[in-house]
Amino acid sequence: MGHMFLVACAILFGLLWVANAVIMLVSPRLWFRMPNWASFRGSMTERRYGDRAGYFLIRFLGATCLGFSLWMIYDAFFH
Repeated sequence: MGHMFLVACAILFGLLWVANAVIMLVSPRLWFRMPNWASFRGSMTERRYGDRAGYFLIRFLGATCLGFSLWMIYDAFFH
């Protein structure tokens, strides 16, 4: 029972991680508008990263997170 709960939590965390990465890639502005509990922003604020260069950094971070997630999925299931 406890193992199934941990697996469910890991899947939920993974889905939230991938959703954040996709939103960061598609629209950094929308990512800043998400609630704090769902966006994993930490100390990143729109005031500091809300310009063209900041949006590039957000998209780069989203691409890195998505790439890492896809690599982990590939390594877990297909390797």
